[in-house]
This record gives sequence, C-alpha cells and structure tokens, in this order.
Amino acid sequence: MLSSKRTLPKGLAIASQSAEFWRRLAPELTISDAQPGLCIERSTVQSEQERMRLINDGFLHLKQPGLDAPISAIASAMDRIVNAGLPAAFIGVYDETWSMIAQLNDVIGGLFDGQAAMVPDFWAVHPNTTAGLTAQRKRASNGVFSDGTPKNVTVWMPLTDATPDNGCIYVVPAGQDRNYGKSKSDRANASLPGIRALPATAGDVLIWTGETYHWQARPDRHNQDGPLLSLTWEFQSRDAAALEGMLVESYPYMPFETRLGLLARQMPRHRSELSASPVWRAVQQTLANRFPIGQRGQTT
Repeated sequence: MLSSKRTLPKGLAIASQSAEFWRRLAPELTISDAQPGLCIERSTVQSEQERMRLINDGFLHLKQPGLDAPISAIASAMDRIVNAGLPAAFIGVYDETWSMIAQLNDVIGGLFDGQAAMVPDFWAVHPNTTAGLTAQRKRASNGVFSDGTPKNVTVWMPLTDATPDNGCIYVVPAGQDRNYGKSKSDRANASLPGIRALPATAGDVLIWTGETYHWQARPDRHNQDGPLLSLTWEFQSRDAAALEGMLVESYPYMPFETRLGLLARQMPRHRSELSASPVWRAVQQTLANRFPIGQRGQTT
C-alpha cells in the first residue's frame, strides 16, 4: 500500500499525460514512436514443443530466452517510480517494457498457432505497493479449448530473481489437477506433492494458461534474496471471444497514448492496492478521458 502520509502533487493528473514528465523521472529509459525491433525467433519444431508443454503441463518456463533488454535499469526505474509515490505499473510508459514483450511475439504466436492477440491487461508488482498473485485460476472455465489448447495465457516476467524466500510463483500442473479445464472449478483438486515451485532468474519468462491454478508465495520474513519485482501481460486466441470486451490491435506497436490508456483502464481494478487519495482518482479519470482505448466490443 502507498503510505497514507505520502502527499502527491495536485498537478499530477496533468503532468502524467506528458512524456517529458516520465523522461525526467527515469532518464535512462526512453519514450518514443519507434516500431518494435528484435524478435526472438522460434523454429517450427521449437514452437510445437513449447505448445505441447503448455497443453500438457498448463505452464511453460522459458529460462533465459534471450531478451535484449536493460532489465536491471527497468527494475531500478520501477523502484524510483514507487519511491515517488506512483504505482509500479507506470513502468509501462517506457519503450523498454514493451520491447521485452514484443521480442516474445513469435513465442506467443506459436502457442496460439499464429492466432495470438493482446488483451488490455498489463500490470506490475512491487512489494512496497502491490500484493502478489493470490491463489486463483485467471480464467476459470474459459482458459482452454476442449482439446486443451489455450484460449488465453498470462505472461509473467521477473525483473529480479524469484526465489521461494522472496515469493516465487507456484503452480499446480495440469496433469496433477483433476479440476483442470472443468467448468466452474475455481479450486485445484490435487495432492500436495503435485505442487510445483517455479524459481526464476531475472530475464526468465513464465507463461501459464487461464486454467492453471497458481499463486505467488508470501516472502519469508527472513528473506535475504531481495524484493521480487515483476510484470504481467495477457494474450488470447483470436478464435475465442475478446476478453475484456476488446483487443489491443496496435500490438506489438504501443504508442505512448495507448500505454497511458491501458494503465488508466487497469487502475480501478487495483484500487485496494493504491492510495485512496483523490489525486489518484483524478489521475485515473483524466488519463481515461484523454486516452480512451475503446468501449465494450471495440478494438484499438
């Protein structure tokens, strides 16, 4: 939670619309109109192997897939954003955040047999402001097709090393969960030995389907591994109805205005994790009004 004693500037609703405001906050990162560049390539064989692992296990752990990104600088900028009293998710205004996920375009596309689309569902987790993922299925009864292929997936990227001590992700593999893929089965039905811890290093990528039961552990009170910072995105198959009522059609190109619109759209869902200050309500409403990214049933 943001400290109730923290005073945010009344002009933040106006300043947050300006790219220059964010450039001054993190000058080592960029905000530009550049198109996505590098993409991590996957052969047909690699794509099929990853798709089958996702179908069989419900999750996929890509260890150091080759992201070309200043991950430590992104993590440091997120720290600065939080220390300034801002939600960690505003790391999403910078090019480097979107460059990382754009580099996975072929990987994600292969999981959906070329029919991947981005859902307007991006957020960031910093232990000083946001709680980790609670035990859940992201899309219970709507995460996979009848043949087990994914309707939607969450992409989770640690910016710092994730360990059992600082709160790494845990999953119940699909083959261990007797409720996996069954309608109205919000809880896992599995024995404890089936649970899998997924420690990861910064630069790894975890992907799981909307049916996969997962959670983020609470940090150990004696944790010496440092804070766990992470980013999450969601993608879906174009063969399924649009989640959240729309798709982000501009992806992988993400203009600055679209980034702000996505953040404004997400902020109300995380209100319990943010300050109840009227300033924040003004920021969210101002950005949402200035940068709308579509109404129900529309795409952007």
